[in-house]
Amino acid sequence: MASQKIINDSDTELKISVVIANEEYQKQYNSELSIIAKTAKFDGFRQGKVPPSVIKKKFDAQCHQKSISNLIEFYTQKINLEKKLDLIDSPSVKLIDAPTSDKDLSFEVTFNKMPEVELGDLKDIKISIPDVDITDKDIDVVITNIQKQNTVWTDSPDKSKSGNKIVVDYLGRIDGKEFKNNKQEDFSFIIDDIVKGDPATVALFREFSKKCTEKNINDQVVVTNNMPKDFPDKELAGKSVKYDVKIKKISSGSLPELNKDFFALLGIVTDSIDEFKRNVKNHMEFELKDKMVSKKYGLVNEKLVEFFDFVPPESMVNKHQQELENQYSSLKKSDENIDDKIKEIAIKRVKLNIIYIMLAKEVNTNISDQQAIDFSNEQSPSFRQFYSEKLKKDKTSALMDIKNKMVENAIVEHVINIATVTPIKKTFAEAMDE
Repeated sequence: MASQKIINDSDTELKISVVIANEEYQKQYNSELSIIAKTAKFDGFRQGKVPPSVIKKKFDAQCHQKSISNLIEFYTQKINLEKKLDLIDSPSVKLIDAPTSDKDLSFEVTFNKMPEVELGDLKDIKISIPDVDITDKDIDVVITNIQKQNTVWTDSPDKSKSGNKIVVDYLGRIDGKEFKNNKQEDFSFIIDDIVKGDPATVALFREFSKKCTEKNINDQVVVTNNMPKDFPDKELAGKSVKYDVKIKKISSGSLPELNKDFFALLGIVTDSIDEFKRNVKNHMEFELKDKMVSKKYGLVNEKLVEFFDFVPPESMVNKHQQELENQYSSLKKSDENIDDKIKEIAIKRVKLNIIYIMLAKEVNTNISDQQAIDFSNEQSPSFRQFYSEKLKKDKTSALMDIKNKMVENAIVEHVINIATVTPIKKTFAEAMDE
């Protein structure tokens, strides 16, 4: 015996208050007690002959919680079936009152309904996708980079020049005053090395390279870096930072030879350069495949959010927003616009979730365990290693993750196959840097 009251019923949400009479709760509670009584073992009593009072004393809390959980689950499913709801995700439940001698069990359940979204013609989606062929030149560039990563450094008595590794101590000040994390000892960098990151970081490394060129050990220089006004760290934003830099060490580098010993360091057993290049190319192909999957995801997701115009359920957006706020709480002090950014991300995530649910109807979602395992074995070494370990620990969960990944891949390819796609020629390096 339960009563229901609709709190909110919109296109995307149904929220219902449910009150379950104490009498029904008591029946459920007694049923849980009787189940335990059949198997419970106590010293001095035969199995199944333990007095109810003894059972109740020991298992009261367990039966109480189990009864509440079972009743909530039953009536939640009952409402879903009666209303014939097309749900996006599992209903969320909020316990209002736990049953007592003078209180009925009451809770609120929120169902996020699938919005009515017009699918439209996916041909109207326009996507530009990189078209990449791995050339011999690409392979040579990667091999050179591998050599650079394994550069052999030796102390140099000469003045510093481009390509040298420099070790310095630095101390930064703003208007003569120190600031948080303003100093570092034994900081190393390579003069004129390519540095990736935000513009302020790139500019700083350029200045370090410029000022530390043609210098000797123990020379001191001043490096100035003008921080952009929109720099996330408000303490530095728009400020001119001056670094006092002392050069402690200068090293010149030489690239290792392409020989058997070097190949072995990379886990490749061969003395053939051609064989080494084939191994490098295979690795590049895996990297490119992973990159293209990620790139396609990003491009398709961006276009899908733009293409489908609808308002996602507010409760789902709020849930995702709360999760993101907890995740990025540390940024609140440095970014005054973080709340707006988080809200935008939450809306996009929920919209994509809904869109993927709709598009899943257009692809094969009936994937066998063996197909999932075969798929995993065809992926990159890092992917295989990760899921190999996960399959050993929790096979069911791992297979579910892989199948979900396969469905997502199928949806992305489905969109690409229908959408208006323009291939853009890219080199391997250009594609990997995007």
